[in-house]
Amino acid sequence: MTEVSLPEPAPTSEPAPVSVSGPVGESAPSGEPAPAGETVPAGEAAAPDDDGSTAPVRPPRPRLRALARWTAAVLAFAVLGGASAYAVTRPDRTHIPGLGTQSDGRWHYPAVALPRLPAGSPRPLDGDHNPGRQHYADLRSLLLPLPKDAAADPAFPGGKGWLSSAAYVKTQGGERGPDAAGLLQEDGLRHIAARAWTMPDGTRTEVYLLQFVTEGYAIAYQYLADSAGIAGIDTAPEDASLESKSMPVDTKLYAYTEAEPYGATMGRYCFLVEGDTLAVLIQTRKGYLPDLPFKQTVTLQSQLLG
Repeated sequence: MTEVSLPEPAPTSEPAPVSVSGPVGESAPSGEPAPAGETVPAGEAAAPDDDGSTAPVRPPRPRLRALARWTAAVLAFAVLGGASAYAVTRPDRTHIPGLGTQSDGRWHYPAVALPRLPAGSPRPLDGDHNPGRQHYADLRSLLLPLPKDAAADPAFPGGKGWLSSAAYVKTQGGERGPDAAGLLQEDGLRHIAARAWTMPDGTRTEVYLLQFVTEGYAIAYQYLADSAGIAGIDTAPEDASLESKSMPVDTKLYAYTEAEPYGATMGRYCFLVEGDTLAVLIQTRKGYLPDLPFKQTVTLQSQLLG
């Protein structure tokens, strides 16, 4: 049997390492051999040229890395700036350094809601379905609640009872005869809801809601009360600044502010006729009495009644 000898395979030679010339990060020109001794770092593949030779892929340039970092920084500041701008536009920014909202003198009333009417009962100012413009809700539930930090006057029943006619007529100025309380009943009065309080700065507020048989009786008595004025408040010219778009359209408002010299205390008061109810609001304070809390109180009470 004849033995056939196969030729030994030619020894494989390892490819020479590809090197770069010049500073690190710059590749050799295409088609030129790289000088020996500077090999391409591990992990950087060599890309073939058109003639088959290979050249290393360039690493990321420092300029591109810097641009990416600046882009990320700009986006971060944009998000932070947008959030800060939103916070500044919020009404409650008391805790933002340098932008604390100072009080403008308004009182902080709790959130209120109109009481539920008996089934089938119309709203008081619905002239089409309620010609007498009567309030069918309990009038005591329509009293303005106490603002924050107010001290209630225990002599006023608030939401727990009714004020007597004799107690109310003491608020009236002018000539008050012994039969003033009885005349109220003859003038169609049903009952009186009342609340009073004093604020820490000494401002005292009294709210009286007088409910009559119909709106006509309430209007008639308002003329009498307007001509008599309020006890202890003199020379009070009419104040037109209380007119507000926030009040119900059919509200009849008559407001007065005491003029100087007003003595030890200054006073403001107003009459509101809303349907069958006459609201009397009185506010007094030693020294000057700001107008903003009074306007706020009148507007909120008007909205509750309307």
